[in-house]
Amino acid sequence: MAEKDLAKLIEQYQHTGGQQVLEAVRDACWPVVEALISELAEDSADVLREKGRDRFPFIIGKYQTAAGLPLETFLRNTYRFYFQQVLKGEA
Repeated sequence: MAEKDLAKLIEQYQHTGGQQVLEAVRDACWPVVEALISELAEDSADVLREKGRDRFPFIIGKYQTAAGLPLETFLRNTYRFYFQQVLKGEA
């Protein structure tokens, strides 16, 4: 999916909160998160995957398309911080 199409879906989710839109966005974004999980902790992958999926609506709700930050960069930076907190037992 093209990034501008994905940005439109994210904005639609942020305005409507629609579950189907959220699932489409998560499906499109999840490979980025999955790659990060593989980098950080293979032995805790299931925990990170579960917590990451639970936290996705909150995280994607914070993405600001107008800021110009590429979505992949936003996801990698945000999830890296969140997963580090999870691994430390703080989240």
